[in-house]
Amino acid sequence: MKLPSLFFSLITLTICFPSLAQTPSSIEAVEYDPASNSWYVSNGSQTMLVTSDAGQSWDYFGAAHATHGMEVVGDYLYAINSNLLACYDLASGYTVSTQSVTGAGFLNGMGSHGNTLVISDFGTGRLLKVDISDPMNMVVSTLVAYTGTTPNGVVIDADGSRAVVVNWGGNADILGVDVETGAMTTLLDGSGLGNCDGVDVDSEGNYYVSSWTPNRITRFSPDFSESEIVVSSGLSSPADISYGVEIDTLAVANSGSSQVTFHSFAYTENVREVFSEDMWVELQGDMLVFSLNQGGEYELNSYGLNGAIISKHSVSLLAGTTRVALDRLPDGFKEGAIISITSSSNPEQTKSVKLGLRRF
Repeated sequence: MKLPSLFFSLITLTICFPSLAQTPSSIEAVEYDPASNSWYVSNGSQTMLVTSDAGQSWDYFGAAHATHGMEVVGDYLYAINSNLLACYDLASGYTVSTQSVTGAGFLNGMGSHGNTLVISDFGTGRLLKVDISDPMNMVVSTLVAYTGTTPNGVVIDADGSRAVVVNWGGNADILGVDVETGAMTTLLDGSGLGNCDGVDVDSEGNYYVSSWTPNRITRFSPDFSESEIVVSSGLSSPADISYGVEIDTLAVANSGSSQVTFHSFAYTENVREVFSEDMWVELQGDMLVFSLNQGGEYELNSYGLNGAIISKHSVSLLAGTTRVALDRLPDGFKEGAIISITSSSNPEQTKSVKLGLRRF
């Protein structure tokens, strides 16, 4: 949500307390931490929540809190907290440092790359650049004094050279900003979307944008020449979004319903292409068929469409061909959408098969 009166708090994984299980409320932002495979979400103005099972349960993350955009960078979680910048230690939940911002109107979106943050000031139209090379001493400077828009969500491209900024308002433009010089370009002159809120990017350089008018997630090609609606139901005033590249899952903080929704964008076709190169295991009907040069232990994980692990199982296999029936595995393997298989002795030897996977 984009009203300054609505604040939220953040969440992180390492110091969560199961006895204090919570339900998100007044949420605004969500962020993925690949190291712990967990999601952090704002939760009012005084707490942060964390989930490691894609929202099936939520727990407090220390005493950390925030009001708007946040980014996981290395061992730290950076967040906007009532127009202050805060840095939290992911291992403990402790506050590492805070930094005031002179002339801040309404600090809102945040993007990161390396030791750089780019932050939007929704109230003044500014874009700020923050050097976080020393988390104890964040250095804030003005990247763009006035965008001419109401800047909202921010993401920085994979090479760190450009920030992509989505904007509030009707038929909102999408801007590109040089992270070194602040030079602006209009990537999309009139997106056809109203009140764009969040933006993130996947491993192929496609951009995902949340909008309130209409309530939906739109995916744009890397050059913004093509677009498609990828989520159009189950959303309510979708605010900040976070794309977990490692699990091809998009999380949406729905500020209207205080629910985080998770949307998988994994492709069955990708698995078939991998197997065509090295078919040491494949799915044949309801059987996993292993063709191994030597035996060993293998770890099997079953994932739901939202990227959460449903079940785990270990098998000891001999060299040669072995068939493993899915109905002989724990129930979670029949309910899952994706099964990953990894050699215990060689973690680089890993494959995935996908069961009735659909995109939504």
